[in-house]
Amino acid sequence: MGQGTGGTAHAPGTSASPSTTAQGTGGSSNSGVTPATGTKGNASTGNTTAPGTGGNPSPASTTPPATAPGAGSPAPTASASGPCARDETFRITTVGKGTRPALQVEPDPGHGKALRAAEVDLDGRGQQDLYVVFPTDAGSDGATVQALYVHCSGDRYAPVWGPEYTLELKPLDTRTQGWRDVVHREKGGTLDAPTTKRVTMRFQGDTYQDASTETEKP
Repeated sequence: MGQGTGGTAHAPGTSASPSTTAQGTGGSSNSGVTPATGTKGNASTGNTTAPGTGGNPSPASTTPPATAPGAGSPAPTASASGPCARDETFRITTVGKGTRPALQVEPDPGHGKALRAAEVDLDGRGQQDLYVVFPTDAGSDGATVQALYVHCSGDRYAPVWGPEYTLELKPLDTRTQGWRDVVHREKGGTLDAPTTKRVTMRFQGDTYQDASTETEKP
């Protein structure tokens, strides 16, 4: 009878018994987790508590947004908003004298010598923005390359119109979104019947855009 009972020892030869006995020794191959003790109960507990020991990532995942860089950064000042928030800014310094002094524009926009035609506060912040003329880059109709740059900070400026060919730029007293409207003039018509167009521009959040056009009387 004792041999008959011990005959069940062939059970390890089956595929089911090893997983049962493995759990008893605490070496469950399915979980990949080593239980704290060798009992089945502890093996089960090890499977449920193992995520608990590594469960900290769940709370930790909420930490980065709270401490992410820039989360506590102060709001940008007026000089750093609008056109100045773009990457396209220029370093403009005065290198000449007189009513239309020469300017150094970096990086070089590629239109030759730059002159300061006027200083004007375009956005009402009390800063001196620049009306710049590139006199050596002229068209056959008498137009020259001109541009408007808004002051950002220090010697940094952002273009809000141009550089483009035009006969003239003239800031107006009327305003759109707090920015002064601007007129630019250009030639039109035909060779036999030339005309001059007066184009009113309004600021549209980032740059000046044409709003209305009228033909000037000869």
